[in-house]
Amino acid sequence: MESIFHEKVISNALKVWGLELILFNSPEYQRLRIDPINERSFICNYKEHWFTVRKLGKQWFNLNSLLTGPELISDTYLALFLAQLQQEGYSIFVVKGDLPDCEADQLLQMIRVQQMQRPKLIGEELAQLKEQRVQKTDLERVLEANDGSATLDEDEEDLQRALALSRQEIDMEDEEADLRRAIQLSMQGSSRSISQDTAHTSDTHLTSEELRKRREAYFEKQQQQQQQQGPPGQLSQPCERPTTSSGAPGSDPGDAMSEEDMLQAAVTMSLETVRNNFKTEGKK
Repeated sequence: MESIFHEKVISNALKVWGLELILFNSPEYQRLRIDPINERSFICNYKEHWFTVRKLGKQWFNLNSLLTGPELISDTYLALFLAQLQQEGYSIFVVKGDLPDCEADQLLQMIRVQQMQRPKLIGEELAQLKEQRVQKTDLERVLEANDGSATLDEDEEDLQRALALSRQEIDMEDEEADLRRAIQLSMQGSSRSISQDTAHTSDTHLTSEELRKRREAYFEKQQQQQQQQGPPGQLSQPCERPTTSSGAPGSDPGDAMSEEDMLQAAVTMSLETVRNNFKTEGKK
């Protein structure tokens, strides 16, 4: 009843402009077999929502107020579009008569419109904007989480680097301790070896009296060998010991020099022994 009331109101309003409403799917109109593209305007109604599909210039436009803007409809798509509206429950009316002139109609008589993107429903656009906000929020959360994990990774790398440096310092300290210990042991071994060599060489040092006694024993041994090797029938004369400057046998100036030479030789041998021991320790 309300739909009929609104239809009558709109029909009476259009009569002021000399226009008439005819139901699109009525038998009277269908018998006329008029192609929709030859009409000028359609008024569509569904549950008290009214909108117009109108031809402006040479192109058709869907002027639904629920869209974000006019929707361009091609001539080949117009019949299919009206049939789709009927399936959705819309009542479609044909506006018959000469429509009053409008600025849009005059402009589109000269140029044609190319629509690159179809207008969206206002609710659809709001839903998409809301979805984009949600996606943006989720993306920001993911980025923040990634930044947090990256910070944690950097902290973990710094910790690992600090632990590695600490281990290196500990290893260096252990090596230095081992080196100091080895040097200490080497010095202890060298000191023991030197002390032993010194004790050994001190035993080889002879006094002048001992050297003289050994020299006398050597001369006596030589004299005995000469007596035993003398020619037969000839008595070997005993070899007199040389006398020293004081008249004591076996202590002449030449003997004194010989004793000094032997003492110097013994000291030189001792020094050579100590030097050789130092060289042996250095090679070890």
